[in-house]
Amino acid sequence: MRRWTILSYRTFFGSGPTGLAVTFSVWIVAVGISQFLSLPSIVMPEGMWWFLFVLFVIDFFVTIAWSLKHLPFSKRGKELVTTGPYTWSRHPLYSAFIWSGTGIVVLLSRSWTVLFSALPISIFWAWHITGEEELLLKRFGNDYRKYMENTGQFFPKLKRDENRNK
Repeated sequence: MRRWTILSYRTFFGSGPTGLAVTFSVWIVAVGISQFLSLPSIVMPEGMWWFLFVLFVIDFFVTIAWSLKHLPFSKRGKELVTTGPYTWSRHPLYSAFIWSGTGIVVLLSRSWTVLFSALPISIFWAWHITGEEELLLKRFGNDYRKYMENTGQFFPKLKRDENRNK
């Protein structure tokens, strides 16, 4: 039987559980600050609210399902997956929580303060996944280094067309 170690945990779960705990905590604090300071709520037509809410929820669940389809638990730490959502983002599961999750919480709380929480959450995740990315660099070497150069962490990397000015 294989011993459960921090390395095994990180290979299987990545930075997810601890990162999500911090993300949820930041959202709770942001909503609490908004209520404590009695900041004005987001006002928008009800139809627009529902449209945005459904859009964020669909994006959230599609991104997670698509990510898990391309990188199931059985492949974690064993294969470098660069297909599906991993074509555009090295961490699409985390991106779903950072961007779509924050959008959902903003709409549910109707708080502008939560919208601004996306910045510290993004900075935290970028810092938090350094260990995970170091592990992947050790495991996959230059293949992962090239992947990092061509693929954004949480957003697709905007690439400059080198031939455009020629």
